[in-house]
Amino acid sequence: MYENKTDDLILATLAADTYCLGSHWVYDPAELKNLKIDWAELNAPSVAWHEGKKLGYFTHYGDQIKILLAYLEKNPGMFDISKYINYWKDEITSITTYMDGATKETIENLSENKTVPCGSNAHDMAAVGRSFALLKVSQTKEEFLSNTAIFVKATHDNAEVLEATHFFSSLLLATLEGADIVATMGTLKGNYSQNIQTYIQSGLDSKGADTEETLQRFGTHCGVEVGMSGVVHLLCKHDKYEEALIANAHCGGDSSSRAMIIGAILIAKGDKSQIPLRWQKYL
Repeated sequence: MYENKTDDLILATLAADTYCLGSHWVYDPAELKNLKIDWAELNAPSVAWHEGKKLGYFTHYGDQIKILLAYLEKNPGMFDISKYINYWKDEITSITTYMDGATKETIENLSENKTVPCGSNAHDMAAVGRSFALLKVSQTKEEFLSNTAIFVKATHDNAEVLEATHFFSSLLLATLEGADIVATMGTLKGNYSQNIQTYIQSGLDSKGADTEETLQRFGTHCGVEVGMSGVVHLLCKHDKYEEALIANAHCGGDSSSRAMIIGAILIAKGDKSQIPLRWQKYL
């Protein structure tokens, strides 16, 4: 399904993640304005949480996409979450990368032999964008929505995160079919809980506002309750990959989780020629 676009979408998420490394998890607006980075290029990380990483590296989010891609290469058929999550556990504990709370708790649950999926209750959106790679093994739209849900639940067993996953996965599918991104977000909104509808509507209502001021008002931390609104806002404001991701990076915070979603959806609408070659040279 969408074989001619799947690799482009994966490239879009990986390039988005490595581009965001320079300002990822910088939250203070004054510090963001004074960062000694080139906003148009790849940069080394600015925070201690990414210690050991260099220009061209991924954040821990991109590292986890690589693990998923390696698994899918070895297991090209139906996605088996029990098989995958144990492969993931072995791989993520064998590399040097930041271990976020969702990862730590999931590893603990697996070590206690809890029934899979046994993800954390983390409410961040880190797993949403990396789930899009499951287009590689999904033969139907229904299978893709099922695969992204079980993949995210394996590390983020949180009701709102799962709703966000369904929303953005549905938006990706509609965009691949040629639907208008902004109109589709408005149409899909009614399928979800009141909280999720509020997050979406906040993003839609902010289309005409300044992006940095808007995301500071929403919040730029990892939580789905702010991340969804930020992604929707940026998708309303921008229809070009590079432009959208630079605007997103200037807002700091959990820029990578937002960027992976935004990047994939914009490349679903356009094509991979929008992804700067200079952001791809280390991939």
